[in-house]
Amino acid sequence: MRYYQIFIAITIGFIFGIVLTFNNYQTFSYSRIMLAYTRNSIEKVLVQIPTCTPDDGARQSALLHTLLQWSQFAQEHNIRYWIAYKTLLGYVQRDGLLPNALDFDILAMAQDTSRLVELRTLNFSSDYELKVHPQWFIVEKTRRSYFYEEGIDFVGPNARFVNRKDHVHINIWPMYDYHPNQTRIEKNSKPMLTECDRNYKWKSSPKEWTFPLQKCLLSGINVWCPAEPEKIGVHLYGQSFLIKSPIECINGTWKQSHEDISTIEMTTMTHTQTTTTRLSDEEFIEKVLKSVPTCESDDRDRQRYLLHGLQAWSQLAEKYNIQYWISYGTLVGFTQRGGLLPHDLDTDIMILFNDTRKLVEVSKLNFSSTYEIKVQPQWEIAEETKRSYFRKDGINFVAPNARFIHLKTRYHVDIFPAYDFNPIHANKSTEMKQSENLTIYDINYNWLSYPRSWTYPLKTCYFSEIKLLCPAEPKQLVATIYGVRSLTKSDRKCANGSWVRNP
Repeated sequence: MRYYQIFIAITIGFIFGIVLTFNNYQTFSYSRIMLAYTRNSIEKVLVQIPTCTPDDGARQSALLHTLLQWSQFAQEHNIRYWIAYKTLLGYVQRDGLLPNALDFDILAMAQDTSRLVELRTLNFSSDYELKVHPQWFIVEKTRRSYFYEEGIDFVGPNARFVNRKDHVHINIWPMYDYHPNQTRIEKNSKPMLTECDRNYKWKSSPKEWTFPLQKCLLSGINVWCPAEPEKIGVHLYGQSFLIKSPIECINGTWKQSHEDISTIEMTTMTHTQTTTTRLSDEEFIEKVLKSVPTCESDDRDRQRYLLHGLQAWSQLAEKYNIQYWISYGTLVGFTQRGGLLPHDLDTDIMILFNDTRKLVEVSKLNFSSTYEIKVQPQWEIAEETKRSYFRKDGINFVAPNARFIHLKTRYHVDIFPAYDFNPIHANKSTEMKQSENLTIYDINYNWLSYPRSWTYPLKTCYFSEIKLLCPAEPKQLVATIYGVRSLTKSDRKCANGSWVRNP
């Protein structure tokens, strides 16, 4: 009898173990199957999203896969969030991704950011990471700082869920259960939630418009939505929120049908195009200049033209698909202060040597009545000491391969070459082979080779709030070319109304 009882107990335990294992396997397999199914669904959804620019399809795919990854991450770690701003606009108007969207926006209660701080250290993926602003607890965004060394190039959102492979992200904005500007709460007042609107003004709405959250589908992906998305949207954007946005593809560029092409979308503090204020080019630059100090009487005019020139170059490069990155003194300015060095006399960018041919082609076009491109006729000669001046053609330089010049003031962007072969030892047979290094001139016009990985992959950066392209490792390059001191200390200072050397 005793042996029989033991046999029964062992048998029951064995059966229970099989059931438990099968159940876990079912759950795991179901999760994997659903992941594959959703990814397959994304590809079907993408077919229905219109494209306009050459990179639209890849960006849209990257965004949706990033949202899928976030949805699963949030579910696994029980993160409470809901879609917001332009992402909510896309949901209401299109049930999905806006075709010209550059990122996603979600909201989370501000106090829940502490949970994100805990989760950011998890090694949950090789392609995705969670970046939390170190000063997320400071409510006023203007009092926060950038932490470029840690990859924190934003101050508006409390955090970002970043796709490192495809360079897209989800902004995670804070929602407060109190009004930051109010010192007391009225008795018997209706529960309210407060967030920033698109002009960075505090905007409160009834708590019942957000909670309870509801499940919804955005381009086929399970996400959380506020209880009353239409009411929140109209509250933030007006009645136009409910009307399908008149986004049109015009000459390979996304435009609003009512858009004045003399204006641009400018973002304050966030370095994204998610929440925008409409400013003309002139208004935008004037706003940026407020953060650039002056010393000499003509500083401001020079700074103004330099920034306008960079902005115009950025637009031209994007239009003609010219690959470049900021370099030399301009890269020093980005590393030291996130923008223009106040004493700089010009700005510097770099392109691969062979891409100079594209500049030759563009220079022949009537692309602007304000700017011109001058290409050194002997740009194929690597040694600048063997080049000549062509002053009658307006070529009063030999070192850069080209210049992007303001016709009236002659302020310019210097365009220097980077060689993916060693200009000294290369011959025609080896020039075609891509080197692991890039070679450029150092500040003394000696050849300097450095790892290609310090430049590539290029990344979007914001130089004095202007969207440009930066090398992958800007600090490594600055330290190598100018020395470690240049990472933090300028070589000029203001003394008695003049810029002087800063020993």
